Amino acid sequence: MHKPALFFGLAFNIAVFSIAPNYLPAQTPATPPPAPARPAHLLFEDTIIRSGSAAQFEPAHHDYCVAVVKGGAPACLVFSTATFGESNRYFTLLPFASFLHYDQGKYTDKGLTPDEAKALAARRNPPVVSNHEAAFILLRDLSFFANNEAKPLNMFFEYRVRPGSMDAFMKSIRELIAPAAKKSGLPSFEVLQTATGASPDLILLVYRLDNFAQLDNPDPVIAQLTPAQAETWKHTLATTVDHVDSFIMRYRPDLSVPSAAPPK
Repeated sequence: MHKPALFFGLAFNIAVFSIAPNYLPAQTPATPPPAPARPAHLLFEDTIIRSGSAAQFEPAHHDYCVAVVKGGAPACLVFSTATFGESNRYFTLLPFASFLHYDQGKYTDKGLTPDEAKALAARRNPPVVSNHEAAFILLRDLSFFANNEAKPLNMFFEYRVRPGSMDAFMKSIRELIAPAAKKSGLPSFEVLQTATGASPDLILLVYRLDNFAQLDNPDPVIAQLTPAQAETWKHTLATTVDHVDSFIMRYRPDLSVPSAAPPK
């Protein structure tokens, strides 16, 4: 069994979603309404397929996205490894507003007839080596967003926080890292925490990258810290974190359905 690399980079912008889509319809009252809240919950599927089976899996997975959006999902966003990681890995993100959704049936149950579901499974499932599902909560007050298609490269940092150390770790995220991210010039920065289905001590930071050349430069967020703040962050990592992973994923508009209107 592989260790889930749980994530997601994904704000509604010109009908394109990021990790945190805003899928509420536009309103036209006499006075401008407040900005609608983005969904806090995100179902994340971490899928690994057999080497050489992408030609079978990807068309079927796109049809899966069409089906779940038809069944009521506000979006189905797909990412695949860009480089420097498991080359056969896919992340699929389905936003949902509340866990009440799961009492009302799965999106696929509403978007496909039983025969259609069986036929899709026969195409989509055979290439799959493993699939892990978890729910995440987007920490919206610490995050800001950008268009996925305009900025498709996403750098993920996965922090496995030492049990009992989450408050201390999140204190540094709130007081040091999130403010530094806002000054960094990054197009997007997102903070996610496990809700259920994975370790409760998992935090994910997602940077949106302009290009690979950014990797030649120092971390743009850490570069905004003063020397004293940088030392505090290093101390936080040393005393609260058991393990850190990083990897780069690319948003796949060819596999995704980023709005509530599935393609014909």
